Amino acid sequence: MSKHHFTGNSNKYPYWLKSTIILIGLTLLFVVMSYGKFILMPLAFAAFISMLLSPVVQKLESWKLGRALSIMVTLLLVFFLLAGIISLISTQFVQFSERIPEVTQKLKDVNSDVIAYMDSKLGISQEEQGNYLEKGFSNLIDKSGQYASSIVSATTNVFTLLTLIPIFVFFMLYYKEMYQTFFQKMFKRNSTSKEIDDVLSRVQNVTQNYLVGMLSVIGILAVLNTTGLFLIGMEHAVFFGVFASLMAIIPYIGIIIGSLPPLLFALFLSDSLILPLLVLAVFGTVQFLEGNFISPRIIGSKVSINPFVALIALIIGGELWGISGMILFVPLIGILRVIFEQIEELKPYGYLLGNQIEYKE
Repeated sequence: MSKHHFTGNSNKYPYWLKSTIILIGLTLLFVVMSYGKFILMPLAFAAFISMLLSPVVQKLESWKLGRALSIMVTLLLVFFLLAGIISLISTQFVQFSERIPEVTQKLKDVNSDVIAYMDSKLGISQEEQGNYLEKGFSNLIDKSGQYASSIVSATTNVFTLLTLIPIFVFFMLYYKEMYQTFFQKMFKRNSTSKEIDDVLSRVQNVTQNYLVGMLSVIGILAVLNTTGLFLIGMEHAVFFGVFASLMAIIPYIGIIIGSLPPLLFALFLSDSLILPLLVLAVFGTVQFLEGNFISPRIIGSKVSINPFVALIALIIGGELWGISGMILFVPLIGILRVIFEQIEELKPYGYLLGNQIEYKE
């Protein structure tokens, strides 16, 4: 199938004017994304989820179910699947929490050793150390109200997202032809309906490939992490393995975040450094396999963007939308790359976002 590209007549404008417009547009975009994150975040999640679930809804519709019923059945299936995963993690977490008193006691022992060391080696008396600790606890108590308020606010935001996203997904799936017609009407002056449909189809395919691939990678990582931790004799291997795999949804740094809890647990409750080193070896091996074999073959180059762009996307996403931004911005940049590659004047930007370098002889 031939490749279609959007064309425009913006060459009549000077380069400096186009560059200025782009910079102003990007600035306004960041401002809108920052102040409008309450509505834009659930919309972005809903857009990804609706593209992921669209084939399932189409399959149910082919079985003569109405669209509304097909969407509701699909959302219920997703709900029960998530409920099962949460139940498994909760059960493992309850078992893990039974060891928290041991960790607390270990921390107290370490604290006593540190106090004794500082008294004997550095000449800081236990009384002085106690005064420092008292001041630190006082500051912590003073700020505890702010922390509690932040936690309540974050919890409220999570429940709001969990309420809004299914509603948005339902309407996005129900009116998907309307959105397709909207884009056709918007760009029909410079492109044919066939060209627009081709771009929309590619964007949806790229998004579906990325999301399905990411879910597959998370499942494989859960098995590898759990198996590796179990083989080295790590307690609560299922909880730590599944938790670390779920953190992999945050590109590049997720594996580091996911490996910290089991590493700290092993450090505090092990009498030697053998178990912590084995934990590092397990996650290092899994990370090597994920980065060099698993993700490249499952997700492929469909949403491949170069690591530098991905790092910038993570930083900007985290700054604007927090953890949600770190999850969303990498695939969003990948979708932008697909769109740029279809617009003749934006093809250089698509190349810049990509991960393939063309060398000239």
